Amino acid sequence: MATASHWDETQWRKFLATPGTRTRNVALAEMLEALAAADPAHAMTLAQSESNLLLREQLTQAVLRGWAKSAPDSAASWALRLFNPGAREAALTAVFTGAVSANPNDAVRLVRSLIAQNPGEAVNYGNHLIDALCDAGNFQVAVKMAASGDESQRSFWLGQAYSKWAALQPQQAAQAAAAMEDSPLKNLALHGVVGGWSQADPGSTVQFILQLPSNSESTPLLSQALERWTKVDLKAASDWIDNHEAGAAMDAGVASVATKERLPPDVAIGWAESVVNPKLRSETLVSVLRNWATSDLAAAKRYFETSQNLLPEDRKEIAGLIATLSGAPSG
Repeated sequence: MATASHWDETQWRKFLATPGTRTRNVALAEMLEALAAADPAHAMTLAQSESNLLLREQLTQAVLRGWAKSAPDSAASWALRLFNPGAREAALTAVFTGAVSANPNDAVRLVRSLIAQNPGEAVNYGNHLIDALCDAGNFQVAVKMAASGDESQRSFWLGQAYSKWAALQPQQAAQAAAAMEDSPLKNLALHGVVGGWSQADPGSTVQFILQLPSNSESTPLLSQALERWTKVDLKAASDWIDNHEAGAAMDAGVASVATKERLPPDVAIGWAESVVNPKLRSETLVSVLRNWATSDLAAAKRYFETSQNLLPEDRKEIAGLIATLSGAPSG
C-alpha cells in the first residue's frame, strides 16, 4: 500500500489505467486512504475525477476514512455538505470508521460536536458511531458513549451497542449488562444482549436469562429469546421445551411464544401445554385454539374434545366458537 510520504502520481496513473477488477479497485482505495491522511485535498480531487460512479463512491469513502484519521472535523464537514442523503450517510459512516481507527475517544468527541450542531440527527449520528466502534472491537467505548446519551438516545444506543457486542462476545457483553446498577439502563442493555446473542446462539441466551434474578423484567427477555429461537430453529426450541422442566419462571415467556400466529398449531399446542400455571395454561390454549379453529376446525375440535387442560369458563368459550364456526347452535 502506498503511503503519503511515498506517493507516486505516475504509479497511481499507471495502476488506474489497468483493466478494472475488484482487487485493483481495493488497491486504489488503499492508496488514496493513505494519501488522504496527509493531503486530503489532493486525494479527494483524484477520487472525484473518477468517471465510474461506483468506483468514485468507493474512492471517496476511502479518502474520507484517511482524512478522518488526521482531521476528523474537517472530513465530517465535507461529508455534511453533500446534498444527497444517501451519499451523506455513506460519507459520514466512512468518517466515523476512519476516526475510530485512529482514536476511538476522539471519534466520540467528534460525534458529540456534531450532535450539538444538529440535535435532530443525534440518534442517527450515534448509531453510526456505535457501529464503527463495535466493528473495530471498541465495545467498552461504545457502551459508555451509549449510556451517556439523554433518555431518548439511550433507548436506541444501548440496545444497539450491547446487541453488536453480544453477537461477537456474548459472555462479556452479558456480564457487563448484568453488572449494571441503574435498573432502566440495565434493562435496555439486557434486551440488547438478548437481541445480539440470540442471533448467534439462542439456546445459550435462554440459559443465561434463566440464571438472572426472577422479576418482571426477565419475562420479556425470555419471550424475546424464545421467539428468536423458534424463528431460527423451531425444532431445537421445541425439543428443548419438551425435554426440560420449564417451571413457573418460564410460563409467561412460553405462553408469549405459543400464541404467535406463525407457529404451526400442533407446535403451539405443545408450548401451551408446557405452561405450569393452570390458569395461564388454559388462557394460552384458548388463544391457540382460536387461531387453529379458523384454519383447521376439525383438528382443533378433536383436540378440544380430548384436552383436560382447559378450565370450565375457557372450555365454554371454545365450545361456543366451535359451534359458531360449525354453523350449529352452541350448547
